[in-house]
Amino acid sequence: MGAVHFLTNGRGAQRPAGGLHLQRLPMGAAVDWQAAIVAECRRLGALSPDLFSYLEHAGLLDRCTFLASDGVDDPLRFRYLGAPTRAFFGRGWARGMIGQPDRDDPHRALAQRFTAEYLEAVEGGVPVLNRVVISGLSAAPLVYQHALIGWRDRAGRRAVLSCMDVPAAGHA
Repeated sequence: MGAVHFLTNGRGAQRPAGGLHLQRLPMGAAVDWQAAIVAECRRLGALSPDLFSYLEHAGLLDRCTFLASDGVDDPLRFRYLGAPTRAFFGRGWARGMIGQPDRDDPHRALAQRFTAEYLEAVEGGVPVLNRVVISGLSAAPLVYQHALIGWRDRAGRRAVLSCMDVPAAGHA
């Protein structure tokens, strides 16, 4: 079971409210492996299978979450969920969200805020770096730093790679 707990108030289960705090950081604050991914994305110039080969060979793929749309009007959908995301939200959540639109996440307040960040990375054409604190969904908040790298192709399809650095406990 994941970190999400359902509370009962006598009328059935309710999803707890989740809090999200985002602090924008300069790209110079990215950890070394995040900076290496950003550099590789710049070198490649476009989203391609070469990026995923790089991530796999460097042992970095499992630190990332990947979302992509199928068409211009299609929402971003979860295509790959990295270990930090699976660990925090749980395997059941992860199984249910693969292939689903990011905005359909049952944690609606979180989904709305993250969607805005994803779109900024896509539309702005430059990576976005945030310190993220998610509270209210587990006993302890999840604190991490993510670099968001976005793409849009000529057909209007969009994609976002979220590179998540989760410090060891006590180092947040």
